[in-house]
Amino acid sequence: MLSLQTMKKMEEVLPGPRFMRVHKSYIVAMDKIESIERQRVFIGKHVIPVGESYVKEFGRRIE
Repeated sequence: MLSLQTMKKMEEVLPGPRFMRVHKSYIVAMDKIESIERQRVFIGKHVIPVGESYVKEFGRRIE
């Protein structure tokens, strides 16, 4: 989804347990993740990179 709001504002608005920022340009719905490979998230035909600064927290959330 494309939005004119900042990513920081989107993080504040979206419910934390359901959504997570995984990259400076991406927030994902945790329940829509189909698979994870290395530092990439697969949702349908989309491949979303997991940024270096988000890897640790993302790893904690998916365990």
